[in-house]
Amino acid sequence: MQMLRAMKPANILLIQACIVILIPYLLWRTAQLGRWFPLGVVQIFCGVLLGPALFGAFAPELFHTLFGVVKQGEKLVNRTDGIAALATIAVCLFGFLAGADADKELIAKSGRSIALTGIVGMLFGWAFGMAGGALIYAAIPASKGVNTNLFSFSLAYGLVIAVSALPILALILRELGLTQRRIGAYSLASAGLADTMMWIGLAVVLALTGTGSLYRACAIALLGGGLSIGFVLFVANPILERMMAKAAPESAVMTLAALSIFVASAITSITELHPVLGAFVAGVFLPDKVREMAAHSLDRPTSLVLMPFFFLNTGLKTDFAIGDINVWLLFIISSFLCVVGKMAGHGIAARMSGEPWPFAAAVGLFLQTKGLMGLIVCVVFLERGIVSPLMFSAAVLMCMFSTGLPVPFARVLVKRYGESMVEGSTSVVPMVRPDEPRVAEDPVAPDKPILATLVFDNPEYGSAVITSPRVVVGRHSGDDIRINDVRVSRHHALLTLSDGGTFELHNQTADRSAANPIVINGEVLEHTVLKDGDKVLLGGVPLTFRLGKAA
Repeated sequence: MQMLRAMKPANILLIQACIVILIPYLLWRTAQLGRWFPLGVVQIFCGVLLGPALFGAFAPELFHTLFGVVKQGEKLVNRTDGIAALATIAVCLFGFLAGADADKELIAKSGRSIALTGIVGMLFGWAFGMAGGALIYAAIPASKGVNTNLFSFSLAYGLVIAVSALPILALILRELGLTQRRIGAYSLASAGLADTMMWIGLAVVLALTGTGSLYRACAIALLGGGLSIGFVLFVANPILERMMAKAAPESAVMTLAALSIFVASAITSITELHPVLGAFVAGVFLPDKVREMAAHSLDRPTSLVLMPFFFLNTGLKTDFAIGDINVWLLFIISSFLCVVGKMAGHGIAARMSGEPWPFAAAVGLFLQTKGLMGLIVCVVFLERGIVSPLMFSAAVLMCMFSTGLPVPFARVLVKRYGESMVEGSTSVVPMVRPDEPRVAEDPVAPDKPILATLVFDNPEYGSAVITSPRVVVGRHSGDDIRINDVRVSRHHALLTLSDGGTFELHNQTADRSAANPIVINGEVLEHTVLKDGDKVLLGGVPLTFRLGKAA
């Protein structure tokens, strides 16, 4: 123990890194928690496990040595300073990745059913949470932060209740094998819209705590957002586009992209919002090619190496006594509000759009998943003094509960209701407006022979011919063959014709921490040589590969 106390901060940080990366992996792998939860969910759990409420209570001396304030010579050294710094970098990069994953085309072209379920459901959950927050504010004074009032507390608490986490939801649906079913596509599209509403709401709440006036809060939110968007659009983008046009080295482009992320984060931080909002703006508004390059390069290091420090930093702030009745009371109330608010808000909205009750209930169940998005919102509100450490601890526990709830209950719903739960009603308004074809076929020039054809099982999708030796297949409008389905990733797959005359398929999402799988003849493959007649499942869209023109 004495040796640990004498260690320099840099060496202690390395030991902390080993702990925070190794323990979640061991639990996920050796304890087989991976059968129930994605690694990200286990990392969140371990962050709380390593905090003062649990690890600190059972091994106080070791906890203090690793994560407390120790005396070295004449100086006091806070062992968590390095963790907090890395957590800030991690949350900014996650904000960028969230922005890069936001599908502007999907948001713009979502049909009435998705808009009703995502936006109206989120607003209902927010209002329902605000009502609960007002009661908590009056009944449990220990929940209040040092810099809050009834309105800002209620607004912030309601937003925590209303948050949905698209990245974790995608992993959960994949674990359940529902990504390829209609419930998966519907839930993901609705969560995408709800996520966008959450970022806007977060900006307003943060501005409100700094001003106390709703009008000034909206003005500051617009100012901070406008300045960060203006920097990205009118300063960073022209430089990056010139670099791309001149085929600048990827390392140079990535360096400027990283600089743009942190400058945008600094702008929203200086304007009294939060750096994560600026990073989100950079993810949304950087040029498509640049943000995709950056997202692919930063995704795995951020998710697997940096984000565990954010989870640990969150866990270290989760400080409560196991026997404190208030924290468990707040946890029960928050969990009840979350379950009822999300099930009622999104579920009733889905039912109003024409879906059967089992399908609507499943949508409400999935969209209460909070994961990392919920934790980020909770941490931001704690740092701003809107909620107390006690309320923060209860909210973190609620986020963990809501993230773990969908898996077991979804299995019960699937077993009980079968197809009516996973497919819903096929007679309702399409999820994506049919103002453009779901598959954009390449024009076939007279001098260009048809090299291959993708024949989709769904007659609405038709078929797509391939006349080029290099074809990108995905959801983006700029892809050579577009599949306008939320289950398919942007630029999902690359088809290339080899010198030997065979087509090779590459999964271009394979280097992401949450890769969207491609299934060939029942086997998940990231790279393969396609043969005539191969059955391909792209995300969740089934098709058949045919050499030459399909019969």
